[in-house]
Amino acid sequence: MASRKSGRRGKKNGIGKFVVIGAVLIALGAGGWIMFGGRDSGNVTESGISDLIPGIDGSSDSPADSDRPAQSLAQVQMLLTEVSASLATGEEKAREGALRDGYKRLATLLESPLPVEERERAIELFHAITDELFLSNAHNEFSENYTVKSGDSFDRIARKFAISNNLLYDLNKRPRGNADLHPGENLKVPKGAPRVVVRKGDFTTSLYFGDNLVRQYIVAHGKNDNTPVGSSTITSMGIDPEKSSRGANDPVNEMKLRWIGLANYAGGRTGIGFHGTQYLDSIPGMTSRGCIRMRDHDVVELYDILRIGNKVEVRA
Repeated sequence: MASRKSGRRGKKNGIGKFVVIGAVLIALGAGGWIMFGGRDSGNVTESGISDLIPGIDGSSDSPADSDRPAQSLAQVQMLLTEVSASLATGEEKAREGALRDGYKRLATLLESPLPVEERERAIELFHAITDELFLSNAHNEFSENYTVKSGDSFDRIARKFAISNNLLYDLNKRPRGNADLHPGENLKVPKGAPRVVVRKGDFTTSLYFGDNLVRQYIVAHGKNDNTPVGSSTITSMGIDPEKSSRGANDPVNEMKLRWIGLANYAGGRTGIGFHGTQYLDSIPGMTSRGCIRMRDHDVVELYDILRIGNKVEVRA
C-alpha cells in the first residue's frame, strides 16, 4: 500500500499540507459564497445542493439512506475551510482534537448528497485525516490491540479480523511478506471488520471499519442503471484481470489492475465486481457493463485492505 504510505508524513509536513489546503479552500469558499450562497443588496435565498444538481434530492430507495440531508454549497465550503484551518494548528493536543472533530464532520458530509467536485475536495481532506486515525500505526480508540500467541502468523491474525495480510503489515510498519512474529508482541488491528457500501445515486463506494467510514471513492456503475441492488460478499480477488478475461491487448477490455468479485446476488446476477479501468473519463457515470469501475489508485488501495468474505452492499 505504497499509496497510503506516501500520504503519511511527519507532523510538520502534515501541518504544512493542511495550511495549503486551508488557503485554497478559503479562496474557493469565498468564490462559492459569492456564486451560490452570498447576499447582495437584495434578499437572496441560498440554494441547496438538491436545487442546483439535477437528480439529487436527498432521497433514496434504501431505508438506510432515507434521512440524508443535502447541504448548501456555501455550507460545504465553509465546513472544509474550518476543518482545514483547525488542523493547521501547531499544538499537538489541539490538533488531536481537531483530527477527531474534522473526522466526524467530514464523515457526516460524505454520507450526504454532494456534487462530484465538492465531494472530491471533501474526500481529499477526509483521507488525510483517516490516514492518521485509521491507517497509520498509531493505536487509538478506532483500533484494537492484539497480543501475538504461540503459533500465530500474519495470515492467521489477518483472517481472524477479516482484513488483508497487507493491511496488517502496513498498520504495524512491517515489510510485506515478513514472517517475523514473537509471542507477546502487540499488533494494531481495526476495530470492526471492513465492509463496503456502494451508493449508485452518488456514484460512490465507501469503505467502513465496523460503523466508521474510513475511505470513499468516486466510481462508475452499469449502463442504464443495470448494476443490481442488494447484499453480497467478496468471493474472488485477483491481480491483472485484463490478462485473464479477454486478453491484455483487447482494445475494448474494460478491466485493469485489480478484480474484487462478488457472490451471486439480486436474483442470481453473476460476474459483478470492482475493478480498475482504462476508461478513466467514464468515472463517474453509468458506463460499465454492470461492474463498479474504479480509478487505478483507488482500486489498488481497496484491494490491499479487503479480503475474501468481506460484506458488500449495493444501494440505489
